[in-house]
Amino acid sequence: MDREIIKKIIEAGNYAPSGSNSQPWRFVSSGNVLCVIALPEKDHKIFNFRNRGTYIAHGALMENIEIASRFFNYEPQFELFPENGNSYRITFSPSKESKQVELYDSILKRHTNRKSYDTKLLSAEEKKYLFQETSRFPQCELVIIEGENILQLARNLAYDILISLQNKTLHQLLFQEILWREEEQKLRQGLYVKTMEVTPPKAFVFKMLKNWNIAKFLNKIKFTKKIYDENVKKMVSSGLMGAIIVNDDDRNFIDAGRLMENIWLRATKLGLSFQVTTGILFLWQQVNFGEKEKFSETEITTVNNAYKNLAETLKVQNKIIALIFRIGKADKPMAVSFKRPPKIEWSN
Repeated sequence: MDREIIKKIIEAGNYAPSGSNSQPWRFVSSGNVLCVIALPEKDHKIFNFRNRGTYIAHGALMENIEIASRFFNYEPQFELFPENGNSYRITFSPSKESKQVELYDSILKRHTNRKSYDTKLLSAEEKKYLFQETSRFPQCELVIIEGENILQLARNLAYDILISLQNKTLHQLLFQEILWREEEQKLRQGLYVKTMEVTPPKAFVFKMLKNWNIAKFLNKIKFTKKIYDENVKKMVSSGLMGAIIVNDDDRNFIDAGRLMENIWLRATKLGLSFQVTTGILFLWQQVNFGEKEKFSETEITTVNNAYKNLAETLKVQNKIIALIFRIGKADKPMAVSFKRPPKIEWSN
């Protein structure tokens, strides 16, 4: 297999979204076989419960690789976790016929937009196009929310930022991941502050919050509640919200990532904005099945109530909400995340 082609396929995969732009992967290429090694240690220590945030990111990476492979007339075959570790193999075979791959151009254009969106409902034609490949992922249940119920989702999803500013461990991790200067993106992982839509006047206050003692004081006077209220207002401004619901199975989170990326690329194709959120969903898994000792009883109650309300709104029974996203028309974001070049080992 031509090295330049495999390199372009890998680069397309590398443009997949990941938590805090961590890009938790590296690649080993040998002929027509590509080994992808997951690096869950690069992801958030609390939110990445059982590496499921990493799996969502790798699902998106797989979807990009499949699209790019077919663009270059190759058919990929995925073999997940053959050694029961954090790696999987992709074998490429020449395709017998050329395929029109409409989403390839959207891979490099896709990005998160955390601005407020137009609340105008999407048309039936737009929704049909966005969700037309949902049946490819039978392990995933897609639930679409429009109208008044969006507010209920927004109110409960926004608790993740409130808890992140009130819990000392989460507070420390949050500000470790923020990049204050654009050029830092080329040097290390993290979220460039402008991608978070923190405008200059608010940036000063946000930077003050980096100090835990200041954050504690602002929590006492309910200032952080204003940040929560602003987040609710922003999330409510959506054409629609969607949730991907799966069984309690790690591999299903890979499928959730693939479906999410397919919808996201289609939204990009239509010129629509997209934002995914998993914070309160992974906190719920952590406080119930993981390291609950890192949280106060009040925080655990807040997380459990928020997830319960989300599950009731989405009518979830005996399954897990993997992720929730919002879509709508919006102005361009202040900034988009920089993708560091993929780490590739050539063994042939």
